Amino acid sequence: MRLSIVIAIFESWEATRRQALYFSEMNLPDDIEFIFVDDGSDPPHPKYDLKNLTMVYTNDKRKWTQGIARNVGVRAAEGEYVLCTDIDHILSKEAIMACYDFKDGMMIFPRYLAVLTEDGKLTQDIPILIEYGLDPARLETKRGLYASYHGNTYCMEREVFWMLGGNDESHCVYGHHAPDRKGEDSIMNRRYNHWANANGVKSAVGPKIYMFTNGRYNVNGDSNPKGLFHRLSYAQPEQ
Repeated sequence: MRLSIVIAIFESWEATRRQALYFSEMNLPDDIEFIFVDDGSDPPHPKYDLKNLTMVYTNDKRKWTQGIARNVGVRAAEGEYVLCTDIDHILSKEAIMACYDFKDGMMIFPRYLAVLTEDGKLTQDIPILIEYGLDPARLETKRGLYASYHGNTYCMEREVFWMLGGNDESHCVYGHHAPDRKGEDSIMNRRYNHWANANGVKSAVGPKIYMFTNGRYNVNGDSNPKGLFHRLSYAQPEQ
């Protein structure tokens, strides 16, 4: 395999179904594989009808262990390069093929707001985005549908991922999304930047990707619009 696309999933059944439909229409090269890591969903995800898909089940019932699940997925991957992403991000075919041809350190991607419809079609149709929680006032600002970069979606050589230690699993068990406590994505990026600077390795900015209008990009702050995703949150649960 040239490229492995690794996505850790907790619940988010409908979003995953739409993603599988979306990917299945891309007609990607045969040496691109998908690794979906089901991190303890109840009920477990089915095997989706997607070429070169491997389903991995962690059966981990702890809350918010995404970084650990991502390590599991990269261990199962066979690609020379891995493209790691989140289930609420929507990879463009252009971004996937840029990773397929990539030969440098890390590729990151600018995100823009969009939706995958029930039939797995990508749309930036404004009435549909508003239906899923886009704040119309955002369209009057300079940012528009631009949603910044995110350190949790990147492409890198699989050997480099492990050379950097993979995701630091000690920072993956807080039980909630904890960017203020050195989440696994920020630690991975800091380690990569240190290594790349020391070794003169160049990074790249890839084509645009997309993301659903959830969380801080939702007018109501809804992290689970239309029940597409899980209900884990930034709030720390009782220990």
